[in-house]
Amino acid sequence: MKRDYGSVGTIALRASALLQAMSRDIEEQRKEFNLTDYHQTYTRNAVAKLPKLSRRIVELAMKEMEEDGYIFNKKQIGNVEQYALTIKNVIDIYAHRQIPKYRDIHKEPYVIFVVNLKGGVSKTVSTVTLAHALRVHQDLLRHDLRILVIDLDPQASSTMFLDHTHSIGTVLETAAQAMLNDLDVETLREAVIRPTIIPGVDVIPASIDDGFVASQWESLVAEHLPGLKPSEVLRKTIIDRIAGDYDFVFIDTGPHLDPFLLNGLAASDLLLTPTPPAQVDFHSTLKYLTRLPEMLERLEDEGVEPRLSASIGFMSK
Repeated sequence: MKRDYGSVGTIALRASALLQAMSRDIEEQRKEFNLTDYHQTYTRNAVAKLPKLSRRIVELAMKEMEEDGYIFNKKQIGNVEQYALTIKNVIDIYAHRQIPKYRDIHKEPYVIFVVNLKGGVSKTVSTVTLAHALRVHQDLLRHDLRILVIDLDPQASSTMFLDHTHSIGTVLETAAQAMLNDLDVETLREAVIRPTIIPGVDVIPASIDDGFVASQWESLVAEHLPGLKPSEVLRKTIIDRIAGDYDFVFIDTGPHLDPFLLNGLAASDLLLTPTPPAQVDFHSTLKYLTRLPEMLERLEDEGVEPRLSASIGFMSK
């Protein structure tokens, strides 16, 4: 800028510094309270109560695994060392027992889009909570579900929840950039997809710069991806390529009708609509629902066939 309009430039510098400080504080607090890894553990008796298991089955499986050199997580309680089984330990017990997994039956990932054109209705919180729950819920551990969250909201709130280190500053390897660059699956795995604090839940980050990409989407797709339709890029360049790596894929976009939202609609198997119990939120949600058929028709007119099989609403907040 040629001049500082009402201290806008100064405020921007302070905001950037504060974001960096907040990220450092989060990391320091996690280290201080030993929260750098997912902390949930199970006793052997607790594991025995999980689906498809029993005390006898667990004892025998653990004995066989330890004889083969497997090391289970333990913790010291006074003078006694006790099992503190991680979710990976539990998943490995199920694998040792050859309990069938979700992916043994369902070969393609199920794509879920938590969407509403009303902002502030807990779309992102719902997305992240569901992603975590599918991975760590004790009744689902036997399936070893692999979860990916694709953040297409330039506000990057899902990225902040899942991996705060990639939610500030300029992020080059975002979902939007990955789509335009038409990356192969190995590059997606190595340079774009990021692990989170919960093993088995990954995220593709977003950045504020993605908003500029969305505003020029059709011309950028025509330039970089001439063989693709603008609303099928997410499915073709990311989801189809990582299909063998994940069981569930969640999409998070901003609360506005833009190319990212249309890509989410085109790629989704299930729409979830969060609706807070407040008149203004309910009113806006109803307006979105009345426009949804029009959005799907717009995809069809573009030559993109939606995969949608269900649309479900739920009360949030």
